[in-house]
Amino acid sequence: MYPRSGWRLSDIREVSLRKNKKRKAHLYPSKIRFFTLILHRELPENQVSQVCVKLNPSGRIYVIFLVEESEVEEQPSKEPRKAVGVDLGIARLATLSDGRFLENPKPLERSLERIRTIQRTLSRKRFLSKNWLKAKIRLAKQHERVKDFRRDLFFKLGALLALEYDLLVLEDLNVQGLVQKGETKRRRMRLYDSSFSELRAVLEWVFRKRGKLVLPVPAYNTSRECFLCGRINKGLTLEDRVFLCPHCGFTLDRDLNASLVLLKRAGWEPPGVPEELCPIPPLPSLGLRRQGGVMIQEALP
Repeated sequence: MYPRSGWRLSDIREVSLRKNKKRKAHLYPSKIRFFTLILHRELPENQVSQVCVKLNPSGRIYVIFLVEESEVEEQPSKEPRKAVGVDLGIARLATLSDGRFLENPKPLERSLERIRTIQRTLSRKRFLSKNWLKAKIRLAKQHERVKDFRRDLFFKLGALLALEYDLLVLEDLNVQGLVQKGETKRRRMRLYDSSFSELRAVLEWVFRKRGKLVLPVPAYNTSRECFLCGRINKGLTLEDRVFLCPHCGFTLDRDLNASLVLLKRAGWEPPGVPEELCPIPPLPSLGLRRQGGVMIQEALP
């Protein structure tokens, strides 16, 4: 970590990589060899107060510049015009109160066989040998891909919702309690893979960064409460994917009903109940701004 002095940038230039144009530079920190950086945004060098060089277990190096500037955020409107309730789940990662849903890609579960293969290879290598270190880096890269994929997905979903809505209503989940109550090992793994806490943190940050509002509401009985009459269906189980109210006969998809209940608990009435669910388009088409083939997105504070 370096303060205002002890480092310098030089040889800032634009290069073309296939169809993309990127800006590269050389960073010369004191007592360390120089790094070739890819700058993904404009950097006011005279406002940099700190430089941190971070080495990941995968061998990837990140250079973080801390810039001092007055943070300008949009002031939230007095009365939000549009609100959306988001129900989180394992089969569908997010179900919106407008009838759209995002399937859970389960990145860890899909990469599990690959990870296990690399782990077995690592266990056969002599400890601290060159081949052992190579296998360890391969394993770290695989875990990093899973983490990056998940985080990229969360930021894109947050950007999509923040563009369309002024208020985000989320359920205040006790994730650790859900994991402890998991009946099977597979269910507990899928709860970890879904990473509800990180998803909520990213969604809240994206909305507040844009001056939008986030409202967490109690999650108790959101899946069992009827959106129409407000009474509880005590016979609903995890295997039931359709909510059928035994009191008023209201029938709707289980997750969609829960998202509407969240919106109702926040004091909002949806303009109408969606008749059917429709998937969110593939994430590359979410309309986020790109620069040189790189998604423009700021890091969490």
